[in-house]
Amino acid sequence: MKKIITIAILMVSFTTFAQTDAEYEVKYVVDYFFEGFHASDSLKMKSVMHADMTLQSIQANKDGVVDIVYTNVDQYIGMVVQYAKIQGWDEELEKYTYQIDGSLAHVWVPYKFYVNGMLTHCGANSIQLIKDKKEGWKIISILDTRRKNCGD
Repeated sequence: MKKIITIAILMVSFTTFAQTDAEYEVKYVVDYFFEGFHASDSLKMKSVMHADMTLQSIQANKDGVVDIVYTNVDQYIGMVVQYAKIQGWDEELEKYTYQIDGSLAHVWVPYKFYVNGMLTHCGANSIQLIKDKKEGWKIISILDTRRKNCGD
């Protein structure tokens, strides 16, 4: 009886933690983007970005009013290249959650953002990807939240 219970627990564990091929592919693209981000490598970042990629942030302004801030992709890349290494930017990604349907993927990943080792804000990234036959998975949109109260 103990053997049956042990085998059942192991089977549930393996299926619970198993990732699909699509999840591995999508995670690779997201990780590659953030590797480029941390290295201030615009070519690495652009290699996994869709030509029509959008960037938005949901954050409170100085008056505490929550709004959507749209960021120009070229300006964002320029800012990353100019400041990420110098200011020691580190976006610590936490647990990935995936939703994939054919050529559409959504990745939800909470994060903590540090500048020179100091936590400045946290939130979650909502990353949408599209897969085409020629280029594979590409990031089409990143929408994030930004909070100062990170529970630490």
